[in-house]
Amino acid sequence: MRDKLDINLRIGDVALSLNIHPEEEELLRAVAKEVNHAYDVYKKRFKDSPEKEVLAMVILLFARGYTTLRMQTKELDEMLDEFNANLDALLK
Repeated sequence: MRDKLDINLRIGDVALSLNIHPEEEELLRAVAKEVNHAYDVYKKRFKDSPEKEVLAMVILLFARGYTTLRMQTKELDEMLDEFNANLDALLK
């Protein structure tokens, strides 16, 4: 049994050949679908922009979402730490 799986994805007009763990395939295909949807929307909205610029806007869109989630997760972790500290203090 092979540990890795060869898959082909397309992001915009770029073809990618990837060697991944089989459990990653569903996630990567879903990600590629979302990225391509955003790419198509931006490509229509900014018809006169070069492909590199459109791809850069898509990258920025997803990086903003990723960074926002990281910041929210950090804030939630801090709130949970404070809650646990308060709970520990109440139980003592």
